[in-house]
Amino acid sequence: MNDHRVIEIVELNDAAVGTDTAATTEEEQLHLTGIQLPAPPVNPDAASFHDKALTHCFDQINGLLREAPRCFLVETSPHTIVRIPQPLRGINPKAEKPEIVSIGPYHRNQPQVLAFEKLKPLFLERFLRRMGGRMEELRKIVAFQESSARHCYSEQVDMEIADFTQMMLLDCCFVLELLLLFFESGTAADEVDLIFAQPQIIPILLRDLLKLENQIPYFLLQSLFNSAVPSTERKKTGSLGTLALKFFDQAYPRPMAPLKSWGDCDCEHLLDLFYLSLKPTSGVYPHYTKEKWPSAQSVPCVTELRPSGIKFKSRSQADSFLDISFQKPLLRIPGVPINDFMTTVLINCVSLEHCRKNRSKYMTDYASFMHCLINQPKDVSLLRSDGIIAPFSHDDQYVANLFDKLAKCISFNVHDCFLSEQFEELQLYYHSNWATMRRTYFSSPWSFISAFSAFLLIVLTIIQTVIGILTYCSHR
Repeated sequence: MNDHRVIEIVELNDAAVGTDTAATTEEEQLHLTGIQLPAPPVNPDAASFHDKALTHCFDQINGLLREAPRCFLVETSPHTIVRIPQPLRGINPKAEKPEIVSIGPYHRNQPQVLAFEKLKPLFLERFLRRMGGRMEELRKIVAFQESSARHCYSEQVDMEIADFTQMMLLDCCFVLELLLLFFESGTAADEVDLIFAQPQIIPILLRDLLKLENQIPYFLLQSLFNSAVPSTERKKTGSLGTLALKFFDQAYPRPMAPLKSWGDCDCEHLLDLFYLSLKPTSGVYPHYTKEKWPSAQSVPCVTELRPSGIKFKSRSQADSFLDISFQKPLLRIPGVPINDFMTTVLINCVSLEHCRKNRSKYMTDYASFMHCLINQPKDVSLLRSDGIIAPFSHDDQYVANLFDKLAKCISFNVHDCFLSEQFEELQLYYHSNWATMRRTYFSSPWSFISAFSAFLLIVLTIIQTVIGILTYCSHR
């Protein structure tokens, strides 16, 4: 009877609120009355299907976890002339885009290179004189390799065959004539030689020819060089590679004997040629077992290594600035000027390493090593005083920022590095008992005085004790 009355009251309330009753569900009404409905029957087939779906989902997630890379990967390309990878863009815009001369299709229409485009026909005319005016032969050489040259660029080149062939011909003849003119020291006086009469242009040309996005296929340069320079003349000029390295020697002087060995190497473009010539003489990646792996901790910076007794010295007799050695307690690093040219070399060579699979990472390892040593401008100042940061470099803050930005954009594994041995030996020496004692007691004059005073106090205490013992024995 009570239950019936409750239900009747609920029905009267629903009638009073009108449309609001539509918002009250049947379950809510039953809850108000205290009546409980039995649980719906469980479908065994539906439950089984739900479990299988969850199991399949978990299996897929586990598979993705197993295949997940251990770090962010830089996209690699089978092409030889590519753009600067996105992580490395913006470190120094001057090191990425050509400043006065465009080589190849990527930057040919930019305002800063248009003035120099008018000079390229002059270089072509000069180059044709060497070939006795055989323009048709030049055109056939380039046209025959047009498809292969186009495939070298990672981006689609939206140019007609005739336009692309003309661009390749002008750019190749400009580069080759520039190298040959430099070899001949510009004895003739015409418009082309005016370039060598303006010293401020040469450093910019050197940098532009070593930019990853401003390259031309080396096989095309080689074909035209072989056609224009007879084999008898090549005995005098040297190979194309030797000519190019001599030209770059203006910005980074090196002994010519080791450079000649790279003159006939198999390379992709001028940047690749220069990169290969920098290969360290001891450029072998060590194969460490896990027990012998150096620590993943980076070596301390210069201001921390010096109090440990480690000395720094510029290595003068080195074929490459990558030839770093450590013989306790002397760390020898070839001196290098961190100027606009070297900034261009570092950024573009590191970019080159990260755009191709199975390529060595010498420049990446060097940049990471220098970043470990340089933690602040004071570290740069100390390296400058030791001759490692050579004269005519940018200021200390610039150098510190450059290596810091490079290190943030690259992945570095100390276990897979051609400088792993130097990393390991530096760490062992830094954590040795002798180095720890030097840091603790001899890092400053005050700590030395304090240590000496403590030592003297101990000696005097021992002497006083011995004298007391002797006096006691003599009175007995």
